[in-house]
This record gives sequence, C-alpha cells and structure tokens, in this order.
Amino acid sequence: MDISSRVVVATALGLPVALILLLLVIIGADPALTCASLLSAHGVTGVGGPTEQSVAGLSERQLQLARNGVAIGKQRRMRESVIIAELAAQATESTFRNLANPAVPESLNYSNDGLGYDHDSVGPHQMRASIWGSVGIATLMDPIYQINWFYDHAQQLGAAAERMSPAELAQAIEHSAPNAYGAQLELARRLYALFADIDVSSMPRTSAGSSAAGCGPTGSGTPLPAEASAFGRAVIEHAARWIGTPYVWGGGDTSGPTGGGFDCSGLTLYAIYHASGGRIRLPHYTQAQQDHPTAQPVSFAERAPGDLIFFAAPGDADSHHVGIYYGRDEQGRDLLLHAPQTGQTVTLTPLSAWEGERTDARRYTSPSTPTPDTTPGGRA
Repeated sequence: MDISSRVVVATALGLPVALILLLLVIIGADPALTCASLLSAHGVTGVGGPTEQSVAGLSERQLQLARNGVAIGKQRRMRESVIIAELAAQATESTFRNLANPAVPESLNYSNDGLGYDHDSVGPHQMRASIWGSVGIATLMDPIYQINWFYDHAQQLGAAAERMSPAELAQAIEHSAPNAYGAQLELARRLYALFADIDVSSMPRTSAGSSAAGCGPTGSGTPLPAEASAFGRAVIEHAARWIGTPYVWGGGDTSGPTGGGFDCSGLTLYAIYHASGGRIRLPHYTQAQQDHPTAQPVSFAERAPGDLIFFAAPGDADSHHVGIYYGRDEQGRDLLLHAPQTGQTVTLTPLSAWEGERTDARRYTSPSTPTPDTTPGGRA
C-alpha cells in the first residue's frame, strides 16, 4: 500500500463507487439476518431473500465481503464506527474484491475476484506481501484473515481508536494517503445498515483468542488445483466466484446470472466463455455443450481440473447434468463445481454423488475466433 500510488488509486476508485452510491437502494429490513442466508447472484436481493433488500451495482461477491466485514466486526464486539472504517477501507483498497497480483505469482494459485497491480499488494485490504507475507500466501489470500487483521489493529490502537473518525481510523491502520477513505464513508454506512441486524449467534463459533470466522467460505481465496492447466484454472476461477449463488432453472448467460442465479449449463457456459476470452460460446443445453465442436473427449482417467463432466442416467442417450471438475480434496475425493438443483446453490460436491451414472469428460480448446451462438430451444 504505497502512499503516492494510493492517492491516484483512491481518486480513481472514488468515481465508480460514487456512481454505485447513486444506484444503492435498500428496501425492507429483517431483524434476524443469518450467515446461512444467501445473497442473490446479481447482488440485488439482500440477505434472506424474502426481506427484499437490494443493492444495485454491487456483485454478490462484493456484498459477501461487505457482509463479512460487518459480521466479523459484530462478533468481535467492535463499535459501529470501527466496522464502518473497515468497510470504507475495503471499498477504497479493492472495491470489495479479493485481488490477486501478478507481482506475487503465488497469489494467482488462489481463487480471486480479479487482479490488482499496486506493488505487491493482495486481498481486499491490499496487504503488501513483502511486509505481511510471513503468514504465508494461503493465509494472506484469505479474505477472512484480512478482515480480522484490520480489527486486530483497531484493537491494538486501544483508546486512541475511540477518538478517531472512521476515515482517520482506516488511515491509521492502512497508512495510505491522507483523506483516502472519506469518499467511501457513505457507501460504508449504507452497507453497515444493510447487514447491521445479522444474528451473530448464526456464525461459526470460534475458540477464545482466535479470529472470527465470518459467514463462512465463499470460494474466493481457496487454492486452485495445482495440476490444472492455465485454461483449466481460469474455468475454475470464473465459476468459483459464484459459489453460494442460487440455482435458477434456465439461469445464466455469458454476462452472469439471470433471474437471480444459474442452472448447471448456465454456469459452465459462463465459465468457459470468460476463460476463453469470449472465444467459446457454448449453447445453454448440456448435451449440446458436450457435442460442441470445441469439446475434446477425454477419458475419465485423464480428467483434469477445468474439464467439464457430463452425467447421463443409465440407458439415457443425452446428459442431464454438467459441472466442472475441480480436482481432489485432502481426502483424495474427486470434487465437482456445479449448480445442483432448485433450492440449492453453486457449490462443490464429491463426484461419488453420481455413482452409477455414465460420466463423460470434455476438455475445451480455444479457437482463434469466437464461435457462433447455436443455442437450441431446450435447456438443462
């Protein structure tokens, strides 16, 4: 977090966030928001669905990071002004994104919300790897760790923090340019109001002296499988940012969720499209994706992270479900990143859940020119 560069960054970020403020609308309130409550894919439905709270202009991932800023602060019994300072710092440093950085190559091995280029800064609070990296890149790329880091430093300031305004406190912790955080205070206050009623008892319990766990993992900051190709990594990264997004039949296109979510083939067409830089536009139908000209059949034994796995019931000719092969977990189980079914959300599921079904693996190769949209009428 270099002071001279932060002046430019803060000024540049102030403009888009100011526009976000014009679009920020909060409707309704729920006195019992919980960590189990999910945000919509567009970020236009608040925690808990029926509460009908909305924040236009912020993605689900941005809202989830803001929600964790509030939830962790409340679990740690931080004052409102301290939580607002944390939100203003996230807004200024990263616009609520867990950023990797090419200057820290190891950070690219973790699921993230995009790339930042400020020296060797990573994460939502843009912590310098050369200064804070002794904890290891896996910890530094964990947004929950970075939010707790901010609150740790607020506690260390003790009584001095109580005399500071939120902008002054953010400056004292981040050591950025003077007045860098003031422009984001209104956004921070609105986001605090949106999540202020979260039920702290719904959060995972933590032992005394340990960091608060927030509202749980959301995909960002998780390690990408080491054996994935560059294209496979990109497929996983683009899909993983939507973990927690509701399943919506027929939902999803190349721009993101539609109707509030994704179905299985909507998620895969989105991930393949963006991983290929827009060169592969798959149809919104499982069997058509499996038969697409860019799909290279591979044996199940040769599967690699980022491949699509198609499932067909015994005796059926066409596949009925598709997901992204994620790799193996610590127990050696194969995992599928997918949008399961109505009432569930984008998640990771062991492949053993489809035992007895036919599985077909496809690997996609990017053409030099974009493929035409040949979507048939049906969807799956």
